[in-house]
Amino acid sequence: MLALFLKFCEYVFPQRVEYRMVHDLEIDDLLFHLLPTTRDNIVSLLPFNEPIVRAVIHEAKFQHNEKAWGLLGEVLVQYLKHHDRDTVLIPIPLSETRRHKRKYNQVAEIAKCAQKLLVHQKLSSDALFRKRDTVPQTTLNRKERLKNVADAFGVRNILQIKNQNVIILDDVATTGATLKAAHMALEAHHPTSITLLSLAR
Repeated sequence: MLALFLKFCEYVFPQRVEYRMVHDLEIDDLLFHLLPTTRDNIVSLLPFNEPIVRAVIHEAKFQHNEKAWGLLGEVLVQYLKHHDRDTVLIPIPLSETRRHKRKYNQVAEIAKCAQKLLVHQKLSSDALFRKRDTVPQTTLNRKERLKNVADAFGVRNILQIKNQNVIILDDVATTGATLKAAHMALEAHHPTSITLLSLAR
């Protein structure tokens, strides 16, 4: 009887296509597409045009999908495990307005999943903050994106950054404007190095 009721519910309230893709996804399916590439000084791990990559990014970003966070965390581990133990991972922050609305920062959640698998990895989720709300980058062209995030980030916990190798992490890079704006905010505080990293591009 319960099985029949569940089938009825699935018929009346069908699951999202991307949810079903992520639900059935194994980590090896995602790692198959792992190919770190560098463009405009940004390292990107996965191709966003692959349907399963797009699905896992969307589920992580918009649907609070913890499996998607974990899968992307494992992808991130494959990159981070080759880095020095002195590296500090800094997720791109959301604005207070967007964080309040969404209730989570998917990039920070993915970084936490990676840290659980790489216990030596340093994570600083509060090193960067948004000084102001910005329009979602997906609605803008390249020139507008650059202007939108110019001087959008501030830095706190400066001692976590100075003389450290820093990786700034975002989920998707298109023009790279967000990562570059974060880079400008951090470089004034004299880290040893800064790597710009996106999970997909």
